[in-house]
This record gives sequence, structure tokens and C-alpha cells, in this order.
Amino acid sequence: MDERDNLIFDSRPALRSPYILCGLNGWVNGGDVSAGGIEYLIKQLRAEKFAEFPVARYHLYQVPGVENLRPMFKMQDGVIVEARFPKNEFYYATNPASDHDIIFFLGAEPSLNWEEYADTVLTLAGDFGASRLITFGGILDRSPYTRQPRISCTCTSVKVKNEMQKYNVTFSSREGPASFNLMLLRTCQKRGLDGLNLTVRAPYYPEFNVAIDYSPKSVKAVLVRLAHMMNLDVNFEELNKTITELEGKLDFIRQQNPQFNTYVEELEKNYVEMPYQEPLDISANEAIKFAEEFLRQHKDRPHGQ
Repeated sequence: MDERDNLIFDSRPALRSPYILCGLNGWVNGGDVSAGGIEYLIKQLRAEKFAEFPVARYHLYQVPGVENLRPMFKMQDGVIVEARFPKNEFYYATNPASDHDIIFFLGAEPSLNWEEYADTVLTLAGDFGASRLITFGGILDRSPYTRQPRISCTCTSVKVKNEMQKYNVTFSSREGPASFNLMLLRTCQKRGLDGLNLTVRAPYYPEFNVAIDYSPKSVKAVLVRLAHMMNLDVNFEELNKTITELEGKLDFIRQQNPQFNTYVEELEKNYVEMPYQEPLDISANEAIKFAEEFLRQHKDRPHGQ
């Protein structure tokens, strides 16, 4: 174990131009998309922890109205048997199907010293020759759980934005308070590292006291895009099962509550769905050439053949 720039290393794996995927618990973790999504990938790809940095310098445990920053203790018959603190941990997985291995960062959005926290993450990125940093999260939204969730994207450059055009996302033009995901992207810009953030909608119906702590459809909407983008072998069977179970419970509520059913139907009417279709890995010019060639081949063919 060694230390450098506030980082504590268990090992220093040899990685090939890795992508860094960041999942942060905090403000933009609606539906547990960010932290839960990273945990799903860590489990799926059997990633191994190799580094961390301490939490005490960056986190306030006592924040009014926020419980998830507090350490979690478990007692049994009057004895403390477990204590869980916020974590800032790095995991790695090799990716033989790609030129880029993966570093996963599972952390908690800092309360203090944002610039230093971001610099710590980017220092590790530089140490391992990372070629891209990707963040993602979820925001609670009155959207129908029966439809595919919409995703907005923010990029560090026009080059990255042009690449993301094929993933059926919208592009953010928002102005206002920043999430820490955006702070990481800004630090990437200053260091000349490509970066992007994906923010997905997670269903939320406060009028009916329906809160979805974990939104598997929102998690999957992000992960299917990342899987294609990074050529990852991800099994979605567990997520699909969770989606089916959750939607079954919400369908039951609709059957029992006509007002909730009407509410969801109205949301469906006004919702513009953006279903994901896996893009072809060809450029726009190549697509035009294929289309022109197809038309030439079929132009003189008799009808019905």
C-alpha cells in the first residue's frame, strides 16, 4: 500500500488507456442511477478495488434534511456490530474487447473542497493515462414509468458531442447550480481530457406518495448506451427482472387507485419517448454511401422481387 496526492493505493494495475466511469451518491443520484449503476457494472465485470481517498476532508456528516451522508451503524442486542462510512473508491476491470480498460469511481458528492476533490480524481486519471471520463446520474421527474426515460448529455467539446449524436440523447442548455458531475467535466476541460455526462429521468410521483428509490429502467437506459460505447459485455438479466417486478407493483397500484391510473395516462399522452436503438458503428458519410448503393442495386429490380 502506498500514498500519493491524497490517494491510497492497494495496487497499481497495468491498464490500457482506460475510460473512467464515475458514480456519485448525492444530489444527482435520483433513482440510485449513479451509484447503483456503477455498482451494477462493478459486479457484472468483477472489478477489483485498487485505490481510495479519505472522506473526512470532503464530507459533512451533519447536513440538515440529508440522511444519506451520515455514517450508517448497525446494532445487535445493544452492541455495535457494523459501521459503514461514505466511500471514495476506485475499481478496475480489463476489457479485452476494446482498446480501453475501465476504471470505476464509486464515491459521494463532496460537501467541501470541490476543486481539490476533482483534482484528486483527475490526478489518478493522469497517472493511468486515461483517455476519457464519463459521469452519469438521475433526476427525479414526473415521467411515465411505462415509457423509456429520456437522457440529456453535456460534453467537454464539440468533438465529443458529435460522437454522442448517435446515442439518442438530448443536449443540455440548462443554466443554474452545478452538480459535482459537471465540476468533474470542467476539470477535464482544464486538463484537456475528453469527458461527458449523462443525466436520465427517474419516475417520481409525490402527489401519490410514490417514490422509487431504485429505478432499474433508468439505470438500464444509461448502461445500454455505455455498453455499446465502450464495447462492454454486460448481462442485463438482473436489471430486466427488477424492471418487471417494479412495473408489476406500479401496475397493481394503478388497478387499485383510479386517480393514479388517470394520472399516469395523462403523463403518457404528453410524453415524447426517445427509445434507444443500438447505433451502427459507421460514419454519416459511410451511411450515405451504403444507402446510395442500396438504391442503385434496387432501382431497376421489378416490383415484388
